[in-house]
Amino acid sequence: MHNQFRIWFLAGLVSLFALVNAGHLDAENETPVKQTERMIVVIGAGGLEEYEHQFSRWSQRWQQIAAHKQTDLTVIGETVDARQTDLELMNRELQRQTDNTTATWLILIGHGTFDGKMARFNLRGPDLTVDQLSESCDHIKHPLAIINCFSSSGPFLNALSADNRVIISATKNGHEFYFSRFGNFLSAASSQPQADLDHDGQISLLEAYLTACRETNAYYQQKGELSTEHAMLDDNADQRGTRYDQFQGLNRLPDSHSTTTLPDGHRAHQFTLFATQSIAQISGEQKQERDELELKILALKQRKAEFASSDEYYQQLEPLMLQLAHVYRRIDLKKQQIIYDPMVVPANAKKTGR
Repeated sequence: MHNQFRIWFLAGLVSLFALVNAGHLDAENETPVKQTERMIVVIGAGGLEEYEHQFSRWSQRWQQIAAHKQTDLTVIGETVDARQTDLELMNRELQRQTDNTTATWLILIGHGTFDGKMARFNLRGPDLTVDQLSESCDHIKHPLAIINCFSSSGPFLNALSADNRVIISATKNGHEFYFSRFGNFLSAASSQPQADLDHDGQISLLEAYLTACRETNAYYQQKGELSTEHAMLDDNADQRGTRYDQFQGLNRLPDSHSTTTLPDGHRAHQFTLFATQSIAQISGEQKQERDELELKILALKQRKAEFASSDEYYQQLEPLMLQLAHVYRRIDLKKQQIIYDPMVVPANAKKTGR
């Protein structure tokens, strides 16, 4: 009976604060504040004019997403800087101190190569190797999403996989070297309402990835051709990646070979790309706190069978649920209007609400 009461209590908390949550919430901008996320879009060497036009169109879509998110944006590869190569510009941007940044998005658009040992992203001037990118990204300690929209990008997923990161590659390995169309479908899906698979009013990176993979596969089927690219997603640091057909809805299908606590997909679903409807807003700090608690709760649920008794399990789950409830409670209180009555509140009192 005691356990049943706990189940009712925790379920009640979830139901109550789901009304406040309304899906995954994005960074708030009640008043002009410092940017909480940054997006770095790198356009590689096109080679042919046909590809240059395509890459430019993909880049424009990402720039529109950054404007929609009110995210700090840096674009490399559109103009020429005689003082520095594109590789130097990108490394400098990745290593820039970003104390007020809660998340970084790195989008690489272009062509890639693989010689059997080293994978490269083709830039104007010196190319970017997977080892160079890994070293530059090690300077970033906050959540990081790296989206590799180029051929032969599979090795980038394996090398960059780490805690607190979401890695997407357009191909499953370095030997898929034909021109990759995945970047086109991903940049388009990132703002399409039909990509909101859970209908929460927002499109997450996971939802955009799954939608883009399906559309990429459909493209080759319509052409009557075998697919020459198979995108992968990794966000649990196991360096293995997950194909879109290994998901059921937004959940990774059970994998008996996995040794990680959480399957791929959960962190990618916390990276919000686009809001399809008006949603409640929270600060970057609150979002970071909420995301960490959600992952802890999910990790605990994955380990439920390991506990000796249900009491032991709920003793660990309950404080996490309460902490999450407090986060949503603070969000709810922040939205409430405060009415000032001069008959009650002194005229010279400092106002603390809106």
